Amino acid sequence: MSKIAIFGGTFDPIHLAHIRLAETAVDELYLDKVIFMPNAVSPFKLDAKISSGADRCNMIELAIQGNPQLELTRYEIEKQGISYTYETLIELSRIYSSRLYFILGYDSVVAIDKWHRGANILREFPLITALRPGTENEIGKNKIREYRELYSAEIHILHMPPIDCSSSAIREACRAGNPLTGLVDEKVEEYIIANELYKD
Repeated sequence: MSKIAIFGGTFDPIHLAHIRLAETAVDELYLDKVIFMPNAVSPFKLDAKISSGADRCNMIELAIQGNPQLELTRYEIEKQGISYTYETLIELSRIYSSRLYFILGYDSVVAIDKWHRGANILREFPLITALRPGTENEIGKNKIREYRELYSAEIHILHMPPIDCSSSAIREACRAGNPLTGLVDEKVEEYIIANELYKD
């Protein structure tokens, strides 16, 4: 059976840390592919101003060009409305006849038991994450230990140097007119400039 990881998020915009995380997951866990899945409406960002699904998908496609093990799904974008991770993963399990993993940020892992059906996610889907700069590692380690004991959770922490890069910092850099060198793929930066994203 093939092994596929779903990488969900807003990706507004996708940046180099996202790509590095996906590539490291493929290498360390021998995944067949990682599928980026941008949210339509995140339950955690109902009041946030988010770029269109078309723009975010276009940037993902530009960022993953040339790597056949990285793909994009528009599943949640086309579904529209609020999406909850557990229901989405169940549906994608039906679509892909594969062992399904779920990639998420370290700060999200330590809070996943508060998500909608979070306990079910922990019981039913292997999780993949990596340390993030500024994250309190001891709290996270204790939480992951607790998940493993309570839910028999399968949680993989990747061995990659933390990259201090966030979508919010990139949007702020755009508003300030600063270059995005070392933060996003060159083609993504060109797209952001050409489409005047994150100007306000």
